[in-house]
Amino acid sequence: MTRVNSKARKDNSNGDFDYPGDSIAICKTSAIDPLEGLNLSSRFRTVAVITNGSSVPGLGDIGPLAALPLVEAKCRLINKMSDLTAMPLAINSSGADETIRLIDALSPSLGAVNLEAFGDAGALIIKRRVSEAGEIPIYLDSLDGLPVICLAALHNALKVVEKKMTEVRIVIAGGAITGLALVDFLRLAGASDVVVCDRLGAIHRGRSGPTNWVKEELASKTNPRQVKGSLPKVTSGSDVLILLSDASPPKEITQAMAPKAIILNFSSATSNSLGGPLIYASVKDVSFNLLTPALIFSGLLKGVLEAKARQLNAPMKMAAAMALAHLVPENCLSSNSIVPALTKPNLVAALSEAVAAAAAASGASRLL
Repeated sequence: MTRVNSKARKDNSNGDFDYPGDSIAICKTSAIDPLEGLNLSSRFRTVAVITNGSSVPGLGDIGPLAALPLVEAKCRLINKMSDLTAMPLAINSSGADETIRLIDALSPSLGAVNLEAFGDAGALIIKRRVSEAGEIPIYLDSLDGLPVICLAALHNALKVVEKKMTEVRIVIAGGAITGLALVDFLRLAGASDVVVCDRLGAIHRGRSGPTNWVKEELASKTNPRQVKGSLPKVTSGSDVLILLSDASPPKEITQAMAPKAIILNFSSATSNSLGGPLIYASVKDVSFNLLTPALIFSGLLKGVLEAKARQLNAPMKMAAAMALAHLVPENCLSSNSIVPALTKPNLVAALSEAVAAAAAASGASRLL
């Protein structure tokens, strides 16, 4: 293999080599040994945050240009919290095929892609097809970040109330694709009694009325007791309520939950409309138990890039969830402390180390 001098072997993203001499030597090395080329380039310190502006929270389909400030803000946060280079990209693309071709074309320059403000249905198609190709990891807050944060919070909350994941009754309000991603992750963690409710009530096998592939898949994976009826009926006596839908249940419903109830609120519903839970956590601006995606994406993406991973798989996300949970020491766990603060000093480092190790152990790393 052609060797390059020590100066040329430095991180070329810092501009520490002569142009074109050292860069040509690095190109020659990369052509002969692609893995060495990965080490000599900035690819695995670079993530693209891509939006088509089709599903901006609270605004809907406002187009890529209007959504650009959102991805620029996220990139600034990633850059601030880690040593990654986050690149904002707003694209004129409404179809999955076009976006997949774009990601494929950009992949030589990127270690990972974060889809932002895409509709979940289109984003899921993109994620599945790109992941199957196994060339570049795809991350989404709704399908990857939310399940990770939810599991970390629930893991610690169950310790506080002294209940077991395998025994509690969990109700999820919101049966869309995000609900399906969450169900899959909770089942992987040992949850066995999960009921998902949509506007028609509990999803169960053989339910009449409008359906689609998401509801059919949810019906096959959840509701082992075949509970039927509205959200109030299903929630009564349950241990955990996870709100994905913005339709907030009345206070009397949450007060009918089991003793030591847990509510994890990923919707815009306010805590004032809920009542009675021992543990409450929310994505809203609260002073404790803040379930913000910012807890996870910088550290998770850094771990993905450090491992030079080909995909973001379930073991890597599970490692991230447990690392996030363990950032709250057991002697500090309480109803007001089930997730760490965003300012936790070792937040990014702990997550990235866990994710990188899981990538290597699961065979997702290019370093193998």
